[in-house]
Amino acid sequence: MKNIILKITALVIVTGVMVRCSDSGVTSSTSATGSSSSSLLDVAQTSGQLASGSTFTISESSTDSTSTKPGHHGFGKHKGKPVLLDGIGLLAPTDEILALIDAESASDFRGLRVSKNGGATITNYDADGNVVTLSTPSSDGPQGCSFSGHQFPVYDSLLSTIVKTVIDFGSGVTYKHDTISIARSGKITIVRSGSGSTKSEITTFENYVVNGITIEGTKTRISTFNSATGVGKSKTTVSDGKITLADGTVTTWSSDKTRTSTITLDSLTNKPVSGTIVTDANTSVVTAGGTVIYSNSTTTPLTENIACGRERHGPVSGTLETHYRDNAITVDFGDGSCTNRNITITINGVTTTKTIGG
Repeated sequence: MKNIILKITALVIVTGVMVRCSDSGVTSSTSATGSSSSSLLDVAQTSGQLASGSTFTISESSTDSTSTKPGHHGFGKHKGKPVLLDGIGLLAPTDEILALIDAESASDFRGLRVSKNGGATITNYDADGNVVTLSTPSSDGPQGCSFSGHQFPVYDSLLSTIVKTVIDFGSGVTYKHDTISIARSGKITIVRSGSGSTKSEITTFENYVVNGITIEGTKTRISTFNSATGVGKSKTTVSDGKITLADGTVTTWSSDKTRTSTITLDSLTNKPVSGTIVTDANTSVVTAGGTVIYSNSTTTPLTENIACGRERHGPVSGTLETHYRDNAITVDFGDGSCTNRNITITINGVTTTKTIGG
């Protein structure tokens, strides 16, 4: 423990500030390596959400000590007031994590919400070229998914009428919160096709830049739903993924996720009352020389129990292993029960028990 403290102290001396706000972005990508315990809890929370597609908070992360309500928009920490990226638990302590959020969630409902809050023009088209309205729910609805495997049948039905979504930041839109700025430019386009039980979504990035970090690649998601068994499944892959950091470092971005849902709906309200969502995920951002900037993988699948409702947010079991720069984070989400809100987090070899909430 003493060695770990000395190592962290030395890093503070070298970098000057663990997580600092600046006019040019959330933080400095080169100096903010997420080495403070609170920053790494922020990384754990966001990584868990990106992997599982669910929304939750972790005690002692930047969402724990704030009175920020859903819908309040901000970035990282500023003047001791931790705030959320989009009001539902995503935290961006560095520009690199911010770029990962944009890349990984681009075609999800949560990504649409992030873009809308960031000032993008979002236009949805049906097969005849007509503009279709697609609402983005603040909390009670799809989050880290698009087609939900019948978890949210109303949204699934609406999405099936939309063949194209264009998220346009034009030549640049800057969102400011206090002294912190997030600048985005370019387009994200989602093209949908398929009929019956199988849907496909292809997401591409066109000159897309967030705080000087360029995101490229094609994300393909194939979603199916078997009405006889009630099982929905989606598989998401990224091809030709590339993230170019603000300092010019070129990295390869790869991502594979499989989401399997077995949902039971209430016959009167048509809302999910029981079932599970099981997710396997593997994401990495690696330089040409093999340096891992970020990796995030499920060592055991993450399972969400719908029957827990508000009693237990996020996965009830499963293990997630995240590496960010020189830091290693492992989260054990629990024993599968709804009543147990304890999760085990190991950061750079130090294990603690935290509380998961919503």
